[in-house]
This record gives sequence, structure tokens and C-alpha cells, in this order.
Amino acid sequence: MDVSIDVVIPSFRLDEKNLLPVLKLETTATDRVIFYLIVDNPDCPVPDSIQNMVDNYRVHLLVNDKNSGASFTRNRGIDAGNGEWILFLDDDLWVPDNLLNIYAGAIRAFPDEIGFIGLVQLPEPATDFSRAIAISGSMDIFSVAARKPSFVWGATANFMLRRSALQGNRFSMLYPKSGGGEDVDLFLRIRERNGYKNYKSLPEAKVYHPWWNSGKPEFKKSYRYGIGNSRLGELNPQYAYHDFLNSPETIFFSTLLLFILAIANPSWILPSLLFILGVLLIEFIASAIQTVKRSGTGNLRVIFYVFALRMVYETGLLWGNISRFRIVGIGERFHDDGKRNKFFFYRTNTHRIVKWILYPLLIYILIRKFF
Repeated sequence: MDVSIDVVIPSFRLDEKNLLPVLKLETTATDRVIFYLIVDNPDCPVPDSIQNMVDNYRVHLLVNDKNSGASFTRNRGIDAGNGEWILFLDDDLWVPDNLLNIYAGAIRAFPDEIGFIGLVQLPEPATDFSRAIAISGSMDIFSVAARKPSFVWGATANFMLRRSALQGNRFSMLYPKSGGGEDVDLFLRIRERNGYKNYKSLPEAKVYHPWWNSGKPEFKKSYRYGIGNSRLGELNPQYAYHDFLNSPETIFFSTLLLFILAIANPSWILPSLLFILGVLLIEFIASAIQTVKRSGTGNLRVIFYVFALRMVYETGLLWGNISRFRIVGIGERFHDDGKRNKFFFYRTNTHRIVKWILYPLLIYILIRKFF
């Protein structure tokens, strides 16, 4: 069986060190593979080494008129081709020579699948911040192919999709241009329209991804993902549920209440401020205990970074809803594993248990102190 694959690669920087090996990937003589490199930066110069590979037959180069974002750019790549299968790859990967042959072999072996989740391998953490990212679980989707035989979505860094499974769907333009949530949204919708069939994991289709910013502290990505993911429940209410307020949400409502109480009675200002500080302290303690339990590390820098990553992400979730005046979204959570359980208050983990113990203690201390 011959296989036809469109490889869609969005790029902002056109780093030839990473892109050239991808454009030179091996294929069998009978397989049809076409590369669509879409540049989302009209001011980015095209290196001669890449331009020389563009033949508008096997390699196509498309340049957006303006920076239009991840969703638009991938959609343009989808629409440019007509291959039976679409392979999404990021532009900052190291890709083994046999990647396409592995995917082609899987297509022949499992012709009824709607898609395959490839493995995205991060290096061993070499900095405290990269250790914190690994411990936090924020990038667990990269390794889901190694942990589950199938799943409901996968990272577009390395993901193959049957074109017919799309059924006219595309990445939503409502998500941030820089990305965050649009892959979960699309792949869950495709799964629904194909009888809730999961995507098959293909761990042998492995690519290698470097640590962002060389593993040095950088929180914009977490904040951006929070803003993007705040759209998920709004656009896919069947997977949304409400839960206890997280720390940024608690601080937000506490701050609003502080202003009201300060007007009514200035004596409320100090206990209200101490409550807000207590919320932050409890969040740090709960995060620290969970970090030590997960990893065994007592490194204070790692513990702080895990705490900060959570706070920044959850602040992004909060701001995403506030900026759209969507108050119902505060406290809303999302089952990105495809569950439909609307009542999830019973879920427990170390982080929650510690907070459930310390919150009543904080309130008791404040009452005893000021009242």
C-alpha cells in the first residue's frame, strides 16, 4: 500500500540547522511525501540552503503576509496539501532519518487509525528550572505516547492525522496567536466526530526537543498556555467542570472583598491583607510538599520554580476569563483526558490535602487574632 503524507511545519525563525534535516528525511520510493514549510514572519530572511530545496513539488515554501499565529499557519499548511495523512512537526526539533518510514509503516500496519501520537523527547533536565518543568508535569503530553497505548490528543510538535478524520475541522482562530489550547481543542473535536476513537500512540516515532530558553527561567509560555486553555471550557463545555478556587482566583476575590471591607470598616484591611499573604504561603507550602513527594528533591530553587510555574499558569487562566468578562469561567476546569464528569470536587492529591488542612488553620488564627 502506497502512503501519501503532507508534512506541515510552521516556522517563525527558519533555523536551517533544524529544518534542513527534516526536509531531507528518508522515504521509500513508492511513498509520496510533500513538505509544506509555512513562515509566520514575513520579515524573516530565507536562508539560501532552504531556498535551494524549494521546488514546489516535494518542498513548498509559504510565507504569511503578516504574523498570523500558530492556528492560521497550520491551517494554511493543511489546506495547501491533499495527502491522505498530515504530519505536524515543530521547527525546533532534531528528527531521526527514519521518522517518515516509521510513520508509513504504522499506517500500513494500522490502516483504520485516525491518527498517531509521536513521542517528543526532552533532554535530561540540566538546570533547576528545567527540573521544575519536568516535576510540574506541564509537558507530560510530550511523553504520553510512551506512557499510554492511546490518548485523546497529542502535541502538534509530532503528531500524525488522517486527513479524512478532519471532516472540515481546522485549528480555531480564537486561541492566542502564539499557541496554547488550540491543539487540545481540535483533536478532541476530531475524536468526537470519529466515534470517540482515540489516537494510537507510536513511541518509536521519536523526535528530540531542546529545553526552551536553554533551560533558563522563562514564564511567558506558562502564562500564555493559561490564557489559551481558558478558552477550552467555553468552546467545549461537555468537558468542563467547576472546582474549588485556585490561589490566583482566591486572591482575586479576596482583593475585591478587601476594597469593599476597607470602605465599610478600615479595621478589616490588616486581616484581609494577612489572609492574602497566607494564601500565598499556603500555596507555596502545598507546592513544596507535593514537589518533594514527586521528586524527592529539597532544592529550594526547584521548589520555588514549581510554585511559580503553577501560579503563573493559573494567573493566565484567570486573566483569560476576566479579559473576556467571563466570570463563569473562574473556577472552571477542563478534562483534557476526554472525561465528561461534571462533579470533580472529590478529587484529592497531596497539594489539595495540604491546602484543606492549612486554610481552616489560617482562618482560625485570623479570627483568634482580630476578632
